[in-house]
Amino acid sequence: RSGLRVMAGFIIGFDGEKSGAGERIVQFVKQTTIPTAFFSMLQALPDTGLWHRLEKEGRLRKGEANINQTSLMNFVPTRPIEEITREYIKGFWELYDPQNFLDRTYQHYRILGTAPCYQKRKQKAKPAKFEKKLAGKPIDLQSLRALGILLWRQGIKRKTRFTFWWYLLQMLLHHREVILSYLTVCAHGEHFIEYRGLVKQNIEQQLAQYLAEEAAKEETTPPDPIEAIAG
Repeated sequence: RSGLRVMAGFIIGFDGEKSGAGERIVQFVKQTTIPTAFFSMLQALPDTGLWHRLEKEGRLRKGEANINQTSLMNFVPTRPIEEITREYIKGFWELYDPQNFLDRTYQHYRILGTAPCYQKRKQKAKPAKFEKKLAGKPIDLQSLRALGILLWRQGIKRKTRFTFWWYLLQMLLHHREVILSYLTVCAHGEHFIEYRGLVKQNIEQQLAQYLAEEAAKEETTPPDPIEAIAG
């Protein structure tokens, strides 16, 4: 409502976190119509307060720490890591489902278009003068190519193509002053829609490897003598 496009970042895997955090994040993003929501699992970066605390507690896992969205957590959390991981995969997949992303982007820009700054700009705009100014500018071939790719993927190829054209028509009719920004964010979605598959694949592989390693540790760990006698 102030004319600012909202972006947000969310992290899952904090100590004391309750089950269902991933779904709560998805619902929050949906309710607030945030188009671009960055989502990742918590990582303990070297030489930070979190890193040193987890090191003292013996909770750091082997391997390099990074902030890549395709990396499994590098420490043992307070709730099962497999639970957090599955919530993360499901949440990332839902956030950038083509229909969900398109809905959020459209709803966000319908609100953004009503901002006073855009309404004043709309009232002051002079179509004839604008067209004359635009005519003197050289054609940006890179932008035209990007627009062509966007229209092909979202307007023809994808199952959400009818929604895409309907939303675009509504934006042209009611909020033409933010149409370029709207299309730009729609184009940004192409990265995340494709990237979610990579996130799912990599994280599932790392989780399977982690669970296999944990199972192997349990098999090779000798039983506690006291527990064996008690049994």
